[in-house]
Amino acid sequence: MKLQPALLATFVFIVLVLATYAFTRFKKGQWEKDVRTEMLDYLTGKKSNLEKALYSRIFYTRGVAAYVALKPEITDEEFAKLAQEYIQNDTVISTMALSKNCVINAIFPREGHEAAIGLNLLDHPKRKEIVEKTIQTQLTFIAGPVELVEGGVAFISYTPIFDKTVQGANKFWGVTDIVISKDGLLEEAEIKESESKYKFALRGYDGLGNEGVAFWGEDEVFNSNPVSVSIELPIGNWVLAAVPLKGWKQYLNQDKTLMNMLLMSALLISVLIWLIARTWLRVKTSEKELKAVFDSLDSIIIEFNGAGDYVKINSMNEELLVQPKEELVGKNLDDIFDREKAEFFRKAINECISEKKLVVIEYSVMIGDEEHWFSARLSYKDSNAAIYNAYDITESKKQEQLLIESEKRLMEINEAKNKFFSIIAHDLRGPLGSHKTVIEMVLDADESMDAVTRKELLGSLQASSENIYELLENLLKWSMSQSGKTEINTVEVDLFEQAQNLVRNYANSAQLKRIELINDIDVNSKIITDINLLDTICRNLISNAIKFTSPGGVVRLSAENVTKSGKKYFKLQVADTGLGMSPEKLQTLFFLDKAESNAGTANEKGNGIGLILCQEFAEKLGTRIEVSSTPKKGSTFSILLPKVE
Repeated sequence: MKLQPALLATFVFIVLVLATYAFTRFKKGQWEKDVRTEMLDYLTGKKSNLEKALYSRIFYTRGVAAYVALKPEITDEEFAKLAQEYIQNDTVISTMALSKNCVINAIFPREGHEAAIGLNLLDHPKRKEIVEKTIQTQLTFIAGPVELVEGGVAFISYTPIFDKTVQGANKFWGVTDIVISKDGLLEEAEIKESESKYKFALRGYDGLGNEGVAFWGEDEVFNSNPVSVSIELPIGNWVLAAVPLKGWKQYLNQDKTLMNMLLMSALLISVLIWLIARTWLRVKTSEKELKAVFDSLDSIIIEFNGAGDYVKINSMNEELLVQPKEELVGKNLDDIFDREKAEFFRKAINECISEKKLVVIEYSVMIGDEEHWFSARLSYKDSNAAIYNAYDITESKKQEQLLIESEKRLMEINEAKNKFFSIIAHDLRGPLGSHKTVIEMVLDADESMDAVTRKELLGSLQASSENIYELLENLLKWSMSQSGKTEINTVEVDLFEQAQNLVRNYANSAQLKRIELINDIDVNSKIITDINLLDTICRNLISNAIKFTSPGGVVRLSAENVTKSGKKYFKLQVADTGLGMSPEKLQTLFFLDKAESNAGTANEKGNGIGLILCQEFAEKLGTRIEVSSTPKKGSTFSILLPKVE
């Protein structure tokens, strides 16, 4: 059994190791693919931002081109007003120009750019090529980036204009262009050379895409197996590329890292399985106890609002609700409980909601005819709701009560023990003192001591010995009773024969006091009882009867037929004609803390301990000793014993 957890853990470890190798082989090469997919998603977002920022400006030139196409005789003032409407608050566009027949005739803002007026775009070979391409394609062309005379780097967007006022012709009028700040455009598109886990670069001067040179970022990006997307232009495209900030090398060793992590996890899992299996084996033998514990974890979950209304109920143990769930929802605490109990719950709910804190309460309610105890935790949900979670603690409360009663019983037993031993110790001194005195007298006496005196001394020694024996016998039996070592073994007993044995045992004591000891029980009176306990009870009752009966008196044992609750009993009685007891004495007879020594009619020692022991043994037999007594006339002790039918 001890090897099973270790074997199981070893088997699991081997399986996990094999699975780890298989998995890492399968995943090999997937890291870069996953990262490239992630980068592509990221780049796609950047592409969208950049194209949005770019095309929103291209639409400006197209708007101007459409306007001029319908009004070719536009004045500088009209153009300035139109351009101002487009770019006055635009931080990306620096200027907008109008070039009739490819000669710049208007520019906005004019201030600082007067030198550009009259510039022929066709005089510059590069610009001529661009203008001719826009005329041929009738599309906008993005040139650059180029360095501006006034400083900075920008793109220039050229859009051709065709005169629409000439019927049936598509006459070229000129071009309109805008100067777009490169840095402003990229900033608006939220593109930086390095951010997050990646670094970026752009290439495609004049829209040449991969055939163009890099014009932003490190050119090395395009030589490092990048992930790239195409930024589509009206004519041509740019290429936006990205690579990991720390390069691809950081991903090449992730297979090994993964393998090491999985192997370590396999080891930890195997150890955990070993621990769990070992623990499972230990608790398997107490499965029923564990199930009982879990079954006892009763929980009720209720949502209350601030007014004390039942809003929702989620209970796995609906039998613990004071009413069925469907009857509670929608009702108020006042509809369910008395005023005091309802206020108790409402106070806890309001405290939880108002102070936004956990509130713990403990209470009892009647469910059916049974009292149940609960411990509840109220948690804040919102400004008008609290979650109430209650657990049934009835069993723990019962155990707590049993513990209190047990502690009380233990204290009573300890007090009884102290009282018992105090009485025994006190009463042993007398007989032991007599022993000592008589023995010294016999040892010191010379041969002249007559036989009568010697016999009297030996008789006194015998009486004290019997008293000591009785005390010690009761002490032993009381000790066994208190420690729980007294076992009940019921058998069929011949009550007449039992009484005869007792009469024979006490015949000498009765004869010394000239007391008549009579067995008045019918022959063949059979009972069911524990013979040892019955013997102890009867011996103590007969011994007490002889002690407290004067010479010439009678002690009688009898058995009367009695029917009680449909069952038949013998009522065993030990009656004497002795001193009797007062009603006050009868009230304290079976209480150890009120036990006291009383001398018999021949000055015999008595302490009442025997009667207390008799009552305890009678209770173990399922009955009690009853007493009736009249001062100076005698006492009768009786006990019911089941009759054999």
